[in-house]
Amino acid sequence: MRILITAGGTREYIDPVRFISNASSGRMGYALVRAALRAGHKVTLITAPTTQRLPSGAKVVEVETAAQMFEAVKKDFEICNCLIMAAAVSDYTPARIAKTKIKKSSKSLTLKLKPTADILKWAGKHKRKKQIVVGFALEDRNLRQNAEIKLKEKNLDMIIANTSATIGAGKSTVQIKTPDCKWLKLPTTTKNTIAARVIRKIESILG
Repeated sequence: MRILITAGGTREYIDPVRFISNASSGRMGYALVRAALRAGHKVTLITAPTTQRLPSGAKVVEVETAAQMFEAVKKDFEICNCLIMAAAVSDYTPARIAKTKIKKSSKSLTLKLKPTADILKWAGKHKRKKQIVVGFALEDRNLRQNAEIKLKEKNLDMIIANTSATIGAGKSTVQIKTPDCKWLKLPTTTKNTIAARVIRKIESILG
C-alpha cells in the first residue's frame, strides 16, 4: 500500500519569530511510519517540526503551518491508499501576521485568531472507493462520545482516541473504533506496539 502519514505539531506564526503551537512530540506519527515501513508499505511522511529522528526509507515532506500541511496532503492524497492524520494540527491561526517582530510594551496585546482548514474533514469528503482515512481524537472528557461524533461527521474509516496524558509519553492507552465495529481498547503499551496494531488493522480493512 501507499500510506500517507502526518505527524508533529504545526506552528502558526504571530510575527517572524513567535508562533502558536502545541505539545505534540510526533512520537505516534513517527512510530506509525516505522511500523508501515516494516510491514513493507511505501510511506510518505508529512511532518511538522518535532525532535524525532527522520525515518529512513520514507519520502519526507517537511512543513510548519497548518496551511502548508493541508497543501502537502492535497498533493499526495490522490495516490495514497490510506491517510493517517496523526499530526496535531492547530485549530486556529493568527488572522494577521506581523511583518516585523512585535516589540514588548507595557500595554496588553490582543491576538485575533481565525480557524484553520479542516484537513481531516476534507479528506473524508474527497476519499475515493477503497481509500481509507484514519483520524486521531485527543479528548479530556466524554472520550468515546466525542470521538464517535468525529468519526461520523468527518466520514472517517477509523478513529484512534486517547487523552492528553499521551502527549510526549513513551507509552499510552488508546481506544480504536471503526464504523462497523465496537470499541477496541488497547492496554497501556508503547507507541511502537500501538502503531503496529493500527497498521495491521488498516491492512485488514483494505484486504
